[in-house]
Amino acid sequence: MATKKKKKKKGRAPVLVIVLTIILSVLLYFNFRGNNIKLSKDERVLIIGKQNLYAVYEDKLAVKIPFELYIDSDETVEDLVDSQNYENVLEKINAIVPEKLTRYTVIKSGEIKLDVENQRNIPETNIGDKRFILTSSVYAMFKELYHEKNSVDEQNENILVDVLNANGVGGYARKIGELIKTSLGMKYNAANYETTQDQSYVILNDISKEKAAEILDKLPEKYFKIKTKSTIPTLANIVVIIGSEKDINFKIDIYGDEAVLKDATDKVKKLGYTNVSTSARKEGTEQSVIEYNKEDYFIALKVAKELGITDMIENNDLSNKIGVTIK
Repeated sequence: MATKKKKKKKGRAPVLVIVLTIILSVLLYFNFRGNNIKLSKDERVLIIGKQNLYAVYEDKLAVKIPFELYIDSDETVEDLVDSQNYENVLEKINAIVPEKLTRYTVIKSGEIKLDVENQRNIPETNIGDKRFILTSSVYAMFKELYHEKNSVDEQNENILVDVLNANGVGGYARKIGELIKTSLGMKYNAANYETTQDQSYVILNDISKEKAAEILDKLPEKYFKIKTKSTIPTLANIVVIIGSEKDINFKIDIYGDEAVLKDATDKVKKLGYTNVSTSARKEGTEQSVIEYNKEDYFIALKVAKELGITDMIENNDLSNKIGVTIK
């Protein structure tokens, strides 16, 4: 009886091997088949690979993001991925790219082939021994390779601006609204904000940052923070909340050689920013650059324009300050 059972086991072994081989072949087929990526219209996917992320926009643009890049002072893309909290990875990358990705997929084996019109590495720069994403160049790249192919032309006469007065000065919202209307030809609604406050805010509903900057450049206020969460019901493309800006705690640190610091400081103070400090230039900086928290983008942009700096890095470790390094 024992001998018969042994023979029976031997008879089943080849069948088991064949079944496992078939299953493995099917799994490998679908794995490698899935690595040839072609997206349909309006699909925007973050691909999490072995050594890189890929932000893929329809069949038009794929942006490669190496794991070695820093997303803030201490955390690299690799650190982010190693946490295996992929929803958080998607959220962090969406905070960097101009166009939001809608989902993610993880591909850890095989070659990733992307069927898109344009493939680019995400722009980067070195500060010391760290590689950072150059966010200003990311926006320029999207404008050239993606926005111009997809966006509707933003005509000033079609833009509606909500101007909300939070500085307590009677009639100020209408005054600013008329300034926007006469200088840019945009429509506006004027009203008082629910409370008075020092801080000025801007809410971007359906407008590019470039067009929003055109509006804010016309206004006398200079401390606009981007407000991302808003309960204000409106059809306006952009909401501008005007604060008094009387007691704003905001600092601008300028790093550079002594020969350039005085001129840079004078230009920044001419804009109306008074809390300015200077220090020696950071070692290992490749070019002049401005670091900023994402909510302070428009403050950083105003300073960058005045100093003729085109490169900007989002660094959300900063709070109520921007860092300006002059090469």
